[in-house]
Amino acid sequence: MTGWAHRPFAHRAVRLFPLACTMSLVAVGLVVRAHNAARATRSMVAPQRSPLAQPAASVVDPPVLDADVSPHVMTLHGDSARSGRARGHFPSAARMLWRFDAGGPISAQVTTTEDAQTFFVVTLNGRVSAVDRQGHARWSIEFGKRIYSSPLVLADRILFGTDEGQFLAVSHAGKLLWKFSTDGDADTSALKVGPLVIFASGKRVYALDAGGVVKWRYQARRKVFSSPALTGDQQIVFGSQDGHVVALSLAGAEAWRTDVGGQVDAAPSRGPEGSVYVGTDAQEVVKLDARGSIAWKCNVGGYVRGSLTVARNGDIVAGTYGPNPKVVRISPAGSLVRSFSVRGTGSKEFGIHGSATEDDQGRFAFGAQDDLVRVLSRTFDEEWSFPTGADVDAPLTLLPDGTLLVPSEDGKLYAFAP
Repeated sequence: MTGWAHRPFAHRAVRLFPLACTMSLVAVGLVVRAHNAARATRSMVAPQRSPLAQPAASVVDPPVLDADVSPHVMTLHGDSARSGRARGHFPSAARMLWRFDAGGPISAQVTTTEDAQTFFVVTLNGRVSAVDRQGHARWSIEFGKRIYSSPLVLADRILFGTDEGQFLAVSHAGKLLWKFSTDGDADTSALKVGPLVIFASGKRVYALDAGGVVKWRYQARRKVFSSPALTGDQQIVFGSQDGHVVALSLAGAEAWRTDVGGQVDAAPSRGPEGSVYVGTDAQEVVKLDARGSIAWKCNVGGYVRGSLTVARNGDIVAGTYGPNPKVVRISPAGSLVRSFSVRGTGSKEFGIHGSATEDDQGRFAFGAQDDLVRVLSRTFDEEWSFPTGADVDAPLTLLPDGTLLVPSEDGKLYAFAP
């Protein structure tokens, strides 16, 4: 079997846009070309709400420095909210500091210690490495099992799952502390809530204590590839391949369960006022309120299989798959206000898996399956790009001093200078 980040999806039914959506796409495309002819490579896909309902000016609102943004990346997309916001400023140009050979393809985001002096890198060959600020390995361990989950970094250990039914705890010195056997692929990144560590494997969501002992299990109806997130109401929320988003109490009881109309393969992101955002294989980004009711859906013209970003001004940023892969920006009211396209292959299975990371200036950085990493301005203009040797499917990691870490499936971790 393969992991969530790069699995075949041939078993999924082909989805066709209805005629109404096609007509909307053409109409909005004409507006965009008239407004911004200089960017011929961009495209706008009509959301279910009119794009005229929200002015595009929202994309240039000044970013707000968020006190809740962690200065280090402790888990997938930063923290328990999975917001994708980071501290620091992206490099102004592609100046590579060093390149670390991880020994196998990297499909998971790189996470760091609290002081941002050590980075944890996992590979599809099953190697786990701790890397210092100069790009040298402090230690490496070979587990021989594919690892798709970004390590959860705690004060004294890191925790991650493998593609063959194991969830492990390793000390910062590289010593295996314990391992827990699961009923399926443990491909999701874990969440720390109080004394509990929560992750999904197969059709189950597990809560373990610090020693790896099960406190509770939740049985989902279908596979859960979605890394759990924590809501403002202290509920654990995740998506499933049965097309539902589920919220659990900290005791593992189901609080609500909502059908969003398409498979959810990535972590939800927490927004303001208890809201939750998810991407689906119905080619939509969906907003749910704190009680699980659907507030809006926005059609983005491609599968959304990676984590979302909740920008500092409240916009939602998502990466999409083909046939026209792009990064899209959606207003808080659900209107698509900006997009940036990358060259596709015409396939619905090719595109942008990891969503963009936002810096303190409201700029965005992301990788794509065209092997490139890009930095965009606040208005979605490309500032620079850099070619790696393979797909860049994981979210990028920005350090507070402006160093940008780019993991690639070519087996290298690239560090770019501030």
